[in-house]
Amino acid sequence: MNYNKLLQVFVLVLLLQSCVDTNKKLADFGAVSKKISGKVLSSGSVYMRYPFRVKQTDSTLVIMDLHGSDFYYHEFSYPQLKFKQSFAKPGIGPNEFLDAENIRFDKQGKFYCLDANKSLITIFDSDKNDTTARIKLSDKLIRTLDFDIVNDSTFVVPDYTGKHRFNLINRKGQITKSCFTIPSKRNKLSNVVLAQAWRSFIDYNPSNGVLAMVTQLGQVLEIYDLKKDSIINIVYGKADEPEFINKGGYASPCGIMGYSDVYVGKDKIYAIFWGKSFKDIENDPNSKDGGNLLQVFDLTGKPLRQYVLDKYITGFTVDEKHNKIIALDINGNYPLVEYQL
Repeated sequence: MNYNKLLQVFVLVLLLQSCVDTNKKLADFGAVSKKISGKVLSSGSVYMRYPFRVKQTDSTLVIMDLHGSDFYYHEFSYPQLKFKQSFAKPGIGPNEFLDAENIRFDKQGKFYCLDANKSLITIFDSDKNDTTARIKLSDKLIRTLDFDIVNDSTFVVPDYTGKHRFNLINRKGQITKSCFTIPSKRNKLSNVVLAQAWRSFIDYNPSNGVLAMVTQLGQVLEIYDLKKDSIINIVYGKADEPEFINKGGYASPCGIMGYSDVYVGKDKIYAIFWGKSFKDIENDPNSKDGGNLLQVFDLTGKPLRQYVLDKYITGFTVDEKHNKIIALDINGNYPLVEYQL
């Protein structure tokens, strides 16, 4: 083999290595999987139809009922789990909610609740069923389905125009910055349909500046550093990116249900993964809602451990101080479950 051919082979090897590095698959969690059993907790006599989100501080825990009939949110003391109040009444009135997508807490203990149908973030005082402010979201945003608090003046929301990955908005609901693009390797079209397919759940930790996004379809974890305005990693799992069919301008899923919640901690990222194909869900009348695979990564996306839960959960929060998660199981009569990690 002459020098030119050796050089060509060397360059080809480098290119192949480069492709592998930029298209990493999730490491096999099999060797680092651990089965754990949960402890059912009492939420009193509060009736919930589809508990979907749970958030917790040192003294407060709030459960969001996605299909709440009387109220969307229920507040409890923590860790005692003594019921305190319900708030955010469904309805069409000016002080009522058309829907509920998520809830966040600020440093002062106020509750921020997102109503996607009204394009509103409503702020409640803790321990009071009173609103202190309402933030109308910009008309340039397409039906915002998640959000988080970046700092006292800024929120982060996913972008559904297909032109960007997420937006930063101010306290007036106006876009101040649009960031990055959808990291699709297959589809380079930047449109609303692609954005629908790439719908993601998000979580931000202001202490380390890390924003994590996990796809509802497929298996993609995206990690961004908002303080440095940079991409830390895009981690594609075995199920790869969302699979969908464009049906009349809507993304019709045809792959798997992926993630349904994510939490960014001090030095770890936690995400609940379903991994169920839509075909299997349709064919199995006894299929349970939720996922039973809690995947844990470091802040760069390196897989650390996968917990195989004994229940299927939709949402969760992490009590890092006591190394446990509080999760929601909608398949039984007692939705609140605690897992010691």
